[in-house]
Amino acid sequence: MTEVTKKKKRRLFAGRRIKLPLVIYILLLIISAVIVSNYGGAFSYVLFFAVLLYIPVSLACILTSYITLMIYQDLDTRLLYKNKTEKYKLIMENVGFLPTGGIRFFHDDSTAFKEEFVSETFWLMPGSKKEIDNEILCKYAGNYEAGILSVELRDVFGIFKFKYNIKSVLRVSVLPTVTSVAYEEISRILSTGIYQKSVFQLDRLEDFPGNDTRKYAPGDPLNSVHWKNYARSGKLLVRLPERTDSDMVSLVLLPYGNDEKEQKRIKRDYFLEILVSVAWYFAEQKKPLMIYYYNSGVKTFLVDGPESFQRLYIEELGRLYSELTPKMQEDLMGEASGRSVSILLKEEDGSLCLM
Repeated sequence: MTEVTKKKKRRLFAGRRIKLPLVIYILLLIISAVIVSNYGGAFSYVLFFAVLLYIPVSLACILTSYITLMIYQDLDTRLLYKNKTEKYKLIMENVGFLPTGGIRFFHDDSTAFKEEFVSETFWLMPGSKKEIDNEILCKYAGNYEAGILSVELRDVFGIFKFKYNIKSVLRVSVLPTVTSVAYEEISRILSTGIYQKSVFQLDRLEDFPGNDTRKYAPGDPLNSVHWKNYARSGKLLVRLPERTDSDMVSLVLLPYGNDEKEQKRIKRDYFLEILVSVAWYFAEQKKPLMIYYYNSGVKTFLVDGPESFQRLYIEELGRLYSELTPKMQEDLMGEASGRSVSILLKEEDGSLCLM
């Protein structure tokens, strides 16, 4: 039985569990009604009405707390790294005139806190405020809501519970870890017969520098330095090799969005890890990789070295996985079909394959 199936079963039976406080309340109501019917007297009536009015009074208090409880949460940055902690702050404030109690917080499996506080129940007096300084860790790469997602308000005895989503959600972009997870597979693809016939090969140095330039980086061959520009301006620039579109390897991104939320997040995490691994494979060797993706039309991004990889990783990654309709996917693959080598990266199964 998978973990997802177990969670579904837990959710199914969670609502069917007998709530002991509610059973006790019903018994107290019955007992107080019997006492009033058989014995009467001031004490009996006070007890009966106290038990009877507990329901509307508790509901009114919970509604008041919902209106007067202010919750804020914040991070130092919204650009996070997977499995790396960042400073986090949660502030709860009671701006009403009644005490607010039975406050509990909830988050999903994508988020973890250094000091777990969601199992605690908080109480606030009128006009009081509580701050929680903590550290947050995000387990999956991608764009999603992190931190506290919902809050629950309870009455004194826990008979009634009102759970709602908070307004101050944290929308974060979590960057994947750069690994060599795709190196073996991409090497296998590029060593096929189709690739060997390509004009461009990773193990062949370019002998014909072009007009485009970039800043000199340690390790660049001296014969690629633009010496005339250096003599004129004193700046060390490197001339980039001339290459046609057909000389470049292309990577076509095919996101997939038909899974349930938890499975989608796991697949997106792996999809992004594969993507940055392939991009870094080319960037390390300073060879061109043209990434095709769909975002309000077919777009491209060229990775040909550490600098362009850094721009991809920090600035562009969150734009590369818009959900695709069949027509969008057809347009995307049509644009990339002119390359000598076109590789598909499918989020559905995390596979790399030749187009």
